[in-house]
Amino acid sequence: MSEHAFFEYRAKLITTPHNEEQAEPIHCLIKMEIGAGRRRPPEPLEQEAEDLVLFALNPGPYRRISHSTICEVDEERLRKLGPAPDFYISKSAEINFYVS
Repeated sequence: MSEHAFFEYRAKLITTPHNEEQAEPIHCLIKMEIGAGRRRPPEPLEQEAEDLVLFALNPGPYRRISHSTICEVDEERLRKLGPAPDFYISKSAEINFYVS
């Protein structure tokens, strides 16, 4: 059993006075530590992963996240996407940001 959970997150980052056609796409893969032999339900892990992305992006008062989706993926998806041009590392997770 893997000691990590993997999630793929997509959303749009919109500057408040602009419309959705001018949104910046967000695409990232989150690799989270879950501990050896521990199995956690996917819903709290998804929420934790989404919170980590919001913390890393820090949209601020004039931007908002729209059309967000998150789903659990396997480690193969990380290998398939290859090296990310940008990343964020926290204590228990790694967020790889890709160009959409």
